[in-house]
Amino acid sequence: MDIEAINLSGVLKKVLYQNAENSYCIGVLTNGQKICGNYFDTDLKKLEGEEILLTGLWETHKKYGVQFAFTNLVIKEAELYFFLTKIVKGIGKKVAKELLKKYEEEKLVEILDNCPAKLLNISGIKEKKLIQIVTSWNKFKHLRELGSFLGQFGVSSNFINKIYQEFGEVENLIEKIKENPYLLTRIKGIGFKRADDIGQALGIDKESSFRIGACMSFVLKEYCENNGNSSISKEKLYLLCDENLNFQDQNELYESVLIKNIGSNDIHQTKEDRYSPSMLYNAEKNILQFFQNRKKQNPNKKIISKFDEYLVKKEETLGFKLSDEQKKAVELINNGANTILLIGYAGTGKSTSSRALLELLGETVGHNEIKCMALSGIAAQRISDTTGYESATIQSQLIFMQNSDKDYFPYKVILLDEASMINSVTFYKLISKINPDTIFIIVGDDGQLPAIGAGDILADAIKFELASVCKLTKIYRQNEQHAITTIANDIRKGEVPKYDQDFEDFRFLDVSIQSYYAQKAMLSDYEFNTLRNDNNTKILNNIINTASHYLKEIYQLTKDKKIAEFLTLFQVITPIKGGVLGVENLNINLQKLFNNSRDKSIQSKTYQYKLADKVIHIKNENMKAQTMSAYKQGSDEFVEKRIFNGQLGMIVKLDFEISKCIILYPNDDTVVFYDFDTLDNLISLAYCLTIHKTQGMEYDAALIPMTFSHFIMHNTKLLYTAITRAKKMCFVVGEKEAFESACKKIEITKRETVINDIMS
Repeated sequence: MDIEAINLSGVLKKVLYQNAENSYCIGVLTNGQKICGNYFDTDLKKLEGEEILLTGLWETHKKYGVQFAFTNLVIKEAELYFFLTKIVKGIGKKVAKELLKKYEEEKLVEILDNCPAKLLNISGIKEKKLIQIVTSWNKFKHLRELGSFLGQFGVSSNFINKIYQEFGEVENLIEKIKENPYLLTRIKGIGFKRADDIGQALGIDKESSFRIGACMSFVLKEYCENNGNSSISKEKLYLLCDENLNFQDQNELYESVLIKNIGSNDIHQTKEDRYSPSMLYNAEKNILQFFQNRKKQNPNKKIISKFDEYLVKKEETLGFKLSDEQKKAVELINNGANTILLIGYAGTGKSTSSRALLELLGETVGHNEIKCMALSGIAAQRISDTTGYESATIQSQLIFMQNSDKDYFPYKVILLDEASMINSVTFYKLISKINPDTIFIIVGDDGQLPAIGAGDILADAIKFELASVCKLTKIYRQNEQHAITTIANDIRKGEVPKYDQDFEDFRFLDVSIQSYYAQKAMLSDYEFNTLRNDNNTKILNNIINTASHYLKEIYQLTKDKKIAEFLTLFQVITPIKGGVLGVENLNINLQKLFNNSRDKSIQSKTYQYKLADKVIHIKNENMKAQTMSAYKQGSDEFVEKRIFNGQLGMIVKLDFEISKCIILYPNDDTVVFYDFDTLDNLISLAYCLTIHKTQGMEYDAALIPMTFSHFIMHNTKLLYTAITRAKKMCFVVGEKEAFESACKKIEITKRETVINDIMS
């Protein structure tokens, strides 16, 4: 007679033993009861602290004594308690336990659905909190079943929320995940291996073409996005598959899967033995076609017949004489060119040339028919200020077109600024909305870092002359005491500039290790690392002292509510995140200087957020928002607005009653409401930023730490980009040898792209 299995529940305190080969585990519950069994779904350690429900039988082990041998294990919290505490906003563990103690599960669900006011009788729930709970419940309640299903795989609430954000209210989502768990790799931050854990638990064959194809599509896309390439070699693709599938020498298997997948929704072949994710392949192929089609068009009519006379008068308006290079750009447009690339390094007059071009075009088209665009709000505002024409961010214009019944932008002239920043997908989205008859002026600096994301459109357009190229090389400087542009351009060429003179806009603060190379050769690794860390601390102290000179002005701008000016007054820029002189440590120390508020704050994993902190949004996301005027009026009406990676803002309120952090983005006239528990994923302090994060931005003063600790990141493009972020003053603080070494380390890495594959 078989013994009937019994149930046991409790909180898993600790995993005592795990066997990687057969997934056999031994653990102990908080009440001291030992459990054992085979658990395949995930690493059992991930469930420590979770309440679990086991099915099995008690047995006696020679070494461990009495223990419960389970045949099935599920997370008990993957039911309503799990859902209330980890998905629904506003309900903590204490309140959830009280609710479930007072009401049966179905009764509580009925109350939340039909008469939530009854919950005001529960301690800790007031009207404002109840509104938050009910709003969140109504938004997420359909995820209860998904939570129960994924809970058995050790999936966190954050994971479930990400799934919701990606898939929304997809019908039969659980069945779709069972059929293809690799769908989950579409979610940012969830890699192939995490989805494959679930796939393996669901019984997917390790050598199935389905599994290998999913891996191939994922690693191709992931590698391209993370490394800036839009295509890679077959050899690299197979190595990436090996790493993720834990295979070796499976090229024949890969080959058969690759052949099946070429031309599918995921993978395209660009040339022999080179491949691209379909999205990037289609984007760059269409960009190339866009330029080629415009080259075939007949030129527009000449704008001004007596061009030399026009230029003389125009130079009087501009206030200075155009160089031959600048005249060439204006003449090309005057003679009917529909597309030009206006390329110039820092200080070569790109903005002035842009103004001259647009004013020439203004002779034949209306002021409102000319539009300037840029990736960031600050860059868009800057080009508007210098040219006098209306500007907008690319994304805002694309959103405008989504809500329009028109096929193309309603402009006869479009000027795109800071083009080096724009990746393939964004560039394709933009040009797909440009009318074939629209004059398109692309302005950029190919000395700067390439775009964040895949592709190198500006560099490819120049290399293959996809449009007429006007190269500005003459550097303009106000006087001999202004050196930012000349120093930056010397660095761009791989030359050490004359940087240690007395300039009005550039200052090098020398905090060097004496006889650096001699000490490195003489000291032990431990002694030398100690010396270097001590010097980094000295550099940090110099940064804080230099930053303190801006304290008074920052306080005044904040007091006068000139938030946009506050955000761009002074910026520390560093190449890496970690270490004494990395982003995180510098932010923490600069916050202590600039914001010594003792009011209640929010502690995240990395930072403490306070009222009036300078912050940056770090992920493209649709957010609950209001205009500034609506917020001031206390309006209860909100809109969903896309907030983009890189937008700078200030915390204007921390509302602890509804657990919201409220941030103003002045350049977009937008106030955004963040849940406290989303801050780590969506914002960061911005007193210090990485160089990549500052692309397209401009600050009155910028400060760059320089140390051999960052040597791996040093190159001419990185340093050139950092220094050219400074408008009025640039400080470089640190080691002379490190600075001079970085100035000579020319960046020669070329991105591998679809356009290059097709054209080479």
